[in-house]
Amino acid sequence: MTKPDISAKLRMNVASAVIKTHTAYRLRLLSVFMQAGLDITPDMYFILRYLWGEQDGSRQQELADKTGKDKASLTKLLDNLEKRNLVKRIADETDRRSKRIWLTVSGKKLKEKVYPLALSVVELAEKGISRNDLLHAQVVLEHIYNNIKR
Repeated sequence: MTKPDISAKLRMNVASAVIKTHTAYRLRLLSVFMQAGLDITPDMYFILRYLWGEQDGSRQQELADKTGKDKASLTKLLDNLEKRNLVKRIADETDRRSKRIWLTVSGKKLKEKVYPLALSVVELAEKGISRNDLLHAQVVLEHIYNNIKR
């Protein structure tokens, strides 16, 4: 493969589009949250969304695995969520070395405000794209993810 071919292939690869889209999505979420007066980041939202999805009380390691966060990043996010009184960490009854993450009353209530905002960003992102195209894109991205995951 010649140098121009390599350069063109790297410029045209799907990773660039995914990164650009991911960044735009996060920035839009942050903007929408800020405009609504909510003191949470997109990363905090992704943690809360997992807990809201009937996974309240998840082990910290499970939360890290399911949200794609490393232990250090997750610890910092949980520290900030605890400072905002949205979650609490409690030692697991069966394994004292493990912590479970529980939503507080405030954390549970926040869902009512955040979900409509997050949905508005999803609807904006999907505007003008057919359901079939969205499903196909999801399948392709899952395949790419499975090809490169650790």
